[in-house]
Amino acid sequence: MQPDLATQADQGLMGAASALAHRLHLPTTLMKFLIVGGLAFVIYQVFLYLIYGEPPTAFLPDLSGLFWFLPDRNPDPSLSDPDIRLLIASIVAVEAAILFQFNSHERWTFRHRPRHGWIGVRFIKFNISSIVSPIIIVVTTVVLHALDVSPYISSAVGVLIGFVWNWTVNSLLIWQKHHPGPLAMAGATEEDFR
Repeated sequence: MQPDLATQADQGLMGAASALAHRLHLPTTLMKFLIVGGLAFVIYQVFLYLIYGEPPTAFLPDLSGLFWFLPDRNPDPSLSDPDIRLLIASIVAVEAAILFQFNSHERWTFRHRPRHGWIGVRFIKFNISSIVSPIIIVVTTVVLHALDVSPYISSAVGVLIGFVWNWTVNSLLIWQKHHPGPLAMAGATEEDFR
């Protein structure tokens, strides 16, 4: 009996994540968390570029006309006069990344951990717990941009600061580890309890 394509693809990605985690001496779940976080960062940057419109390199077009209904970019932002378009773009980009992260953590990163309650409740808990990280990202982006730092570098700094918060809350509160007794261990693999 052949496993379906989704299972084969998932095993391939899980195998690659496990191999990389082993090579770097990191837990597999942490490696998956980092991979999802890296992809979420890319999603955040893409949405930021699409909505804010200022290309990070000369090779990309200026897309500011796509969202003509948003305020224009502030050419000379300061702490007292921030770039409102950047603020709006950052908020939308953060929520797009949050939706991607929750789905990925639910289906892949923390798949082996027990689920407590309805998925909607976990999603609400995830969004509430994630509020601190987007605030860190948005405030860092706006403040550093006002200090003449690129919004893309500013957001990267915010993401790094928010990572510690995200890992701690997600692994300890949303998808808690299960510490099984000897009877529960019968027939279980090590992956089931990481």
